[in-house]
Amino acid sequence: MEQTIIFQKPLAIYPQPPTELGNLTTEALFWLERGEVRRVDLRDVVGVSTKSDRAKASFPCLLVYAYPIVKTGKLATEQRVLKEYCFTCPDLETRSQWQQAINRALASKQRQLQIIINPVSGKKQASEIFERVRPLLDRSYLQYTVRETHSTEDTQNFVRNLDLANIDGLVVVGGDGTVHDAIAGLMMRPDWEIAIKLPLGVIPGGTGNGLSRSLLELAKAAYDPLNAAFAIAKGKLQAFDLAAVEQGDRQYYSCLSLAWGLVSDADIESEKLKFLGSLRFDLYALWLIARLRTYRGRFSFVPHPDCPINSQYKIEQQGEWQVIEDNFVFLWAMNTPWAAHDMNVTPYARLDDGAIDVLIMRQGTSRLEILKALLRCGKGEHLDLPNLEYYKVSSFRLEPLTPKGLLVVDGELVDYSPLKMTVIPNLARVHS
Repeated sequence: MEQTIIFQKPLAIYPQPPTELGNLTTEALFWLERGEVRRVDLRDVVGVSTKSDRAKASFPCLLVYAYPIVKTGKLATEQRVLKEYCFTCPDLETRSQWQQAINRALASKQRQLQIIINPVSGKKQASEIFERVRPLLDRSYLQYTVRETHSTEDTQNFVRNLDLANIDGLVVVGGDGTVHDAIAGLMMRPDWEIAIKLPLGVIPGGTGNGLSRSLLELAKAAYDPLNAAFAIAKGKLQAFDLAAVEQGDRQYYSCLSLAWGLVSDADIESEKLKFLGSLRFDLYALWLIARLRTYRGRFSFVPHPDCPINSQYKIEQQGEWQVIEDNFVFLWAMNTPWAAHDMNVTPYARLDDGAIDVLIMRQGTSRLEILKALLRCGKGEHLDLPNLEYYKVSSFRLEPLTPKGLLVVDGELVDYSPLKMTVIPNLARVHS
């Protein structure tokens, strides 16, 4: 397909003199090199710079920074690798024009980002992870400031008091809990309706990182902090549903999940094995399956239009609500496809489909079937197992009837009491 030229001036690859025209289109930058047309795709370019180390160059130099996907290592693993292109321009004015033209092709303006790092998240490697991706951000057409936060209250208070007039996006380097806290801070503001539209980026620095994995899958990119930083640098946005949670006299918001039963027990009780990373969940879940607990409760839901009701399961209809009262092994409600970077729990979930996807297993399911479900959910291959129920819902109420248990929202322990979750479609925006 023929491409429209949006800028054209003399340009040459260093150290050649700029005697030929270079062409910039909406898709790529083109130049002549030894009589052949060369190109760099703008989809891989993050920024340009005039800070060249070619001090003795005969002409002003312009650096273009790209991060194409290349295959590296013996296993030919695909990953983004920095590639710098140094060009010569006939004079300083032409170089400035090239810089402005490429920047305009990348974005309408230079964005200012606020980056929050949670250094105690997960394995306490968030600061180290940020230093690994910082060079990409430094080469990108954006500016940023960095703030470390050390607790839930610290993150929420900082976000709640941000001057939004001076920033174009918020980036979290941490886990899903830190993302939850940042969203809570935005929703606590008096201008929350505007604040929640602030683009949110996530660089995985926690243990689970389910939202980050979901976003990278959407971008068709491998799970890697550099890919997450690249997506933020490129600035593509995706609508993101949130869920309003009502519990007693308290209202808060969920971006990821709710877990009850085996899943919440494994998540919270295995924290003493935190040194094992994500493996702690798997090992503790095995122990819990061997000593299986069940929890009685009432789960009432309003089906999403895309949710067929399977007549083989015991469900009572009460007006628009479908009601299940039974003994549960677990209930797992997800707003994203991935609960963690290695757990594709609800593969049919979408970030903007107006639904919460719910997995249920009830009493009577064998230990082998439960084990198979947990083992297969890493690749999302568990949904055809017997006794595994999958619902898409617009709203649900959960009333635990067993006196003791654990409820977890977005990886954080909440009150063990009845609650209601309702989807708010397309409330937030995230980088993908």
